[in-house]
Amino acid sequence: MDESVIKVGKFAEVIRPLTIEEYASLKESVAKNGVLVPIEVDEKGCILDGHNRFQICEELGIKNYQTVIRPGLTDKEKRNHVITLNYDRRHMTKDEQQMRIEQLREEGKSTRQIAERVGVDHSTVVRKLSTGAIAPVDRIVGKDGRSRPARRPAIIATNRQEQKRALDAVASNAKLPDKMISTNRASRLAREHKAELMAEEAKGDIRIGKATLLLGDAFGDTGRIQDVPEGSVDLIFTDPPYDKKSLPLYEELALAGNNVLKPGGLLITYCGCMYIPDVLATFNNVLDYVWTVALVLPGNHSRVHVVSVTQGWKPIIVFQKHADGQSSLNWMEDTFTSEGVQKDGHDWQQSVGCAKYYIRKLLPKGGTVLDPFLGSGTTGRAALDCGCDFVGIEIEAKAFAVAQKKLQNDK
Repeated sequence: MDESVIKVGKFAEVIRPLTIEEYASLKESVAKNGVLVPIEVDEKGCILDGHNRFQICEELGIKNYQTVIRPGLTDKEKRNHVITLNYDRRHMTKDEQQMRIEQLREEGKSTRQIAERVGVDHSTVVRKLSTGAIAPVDRIVGKDGRSRPARRPAIIATNRQEQKRALDAVASNAKLPDKMISTNRASRLAREHKAELMAEEAKGDIRIGKATLLLGDAFGDTGRIQDVPEGSVDLIFTDPPYDKKSLPLYEELALAGNNVLKPGGLLITYCGCMYIPDVLATFNNVLDYVWTVALVLPGNHSRVHVVSVTQGWKPIIVFQKHADGQSSLNWMEDTFTSEGVQKDGHDWQQSVGCAKYYIRKLLPKGGTVLDPFLGSGTTGRAALDCGCDFVGIEIEAKAFAVAQKKLQNDK
């Protein structure tokens, strides 16, 4: 069930309730125009501002609306924040006016600034301040020497799914910047924080059922590819970096493939469109070209400004180690539509569906799959799901730890 992850908080009592007429007017506006002012919540999903808007959305069945998550505020800071947001939008009662004046004074505003902000005489401000108790608040001093209220982290969410992701990011205890950020960025920071914690536990090579994970650089004089027996691999399925400086890795990959693949074994690799000619030239010197598969990319497409192209697909090139006799390749489709962005484990992570399809089509059950650029373990997960043995190599401890967890999950 798609239930909201936010809930009514205790600060609903700080501001006077709307009258029946005010509530009806707000409901009519929300029904017609949607939620124009974001609902604000704390790190536990408790509403700071927008109780009425939230209630109206529940009544009208509206699920997608902007939410701002503000973690790390004390109760006093939350109360002052609620006052700031609401009193500047409403006609204030005398008690509310008193609270607003005190709150502005705590922020360091002069009595004349307060009078202008609240819309009362200067003498009224002075009189009301003499009857209240003002406590200091945390402040920062900018480069201009001016004192300002300390900035706090905040996350903007646009629907219930993002609300949950934002609250999960806050709960991870990741360090968030003291400014407004998107849910995607918050999730990324939480993911990186989690990976760093996991990396501290990554001690070295590990065996997980039918999977062997090797920690270290795949290539070079001491490359871990040397730990893979010659002629022991049926299929290499991998995703190297696409930038120009990484092109030498494709030569290393081709040479390694020729060594560890069985005769007739396949090497399938993602490739950037920009350097297809370079990659093909490198591989053609070592292995036999088979085909190029088009991975169709749904959703928003990247813009490659240097060639003025909006990219809607990604090439996957297929090579084979030479074998005498007729090819034993199985039939396969040369287009595959990705399930969409899946970056929960790594910024370069590919969707698992594509790997599963080609592993099932091109590899007998029980064969061995190798990925020398393991990343977060997508290929390994696909290989295990297809009943194959798997060997993965990864140089980064953080990615290695994420892959270890993914392969330990028997989903």
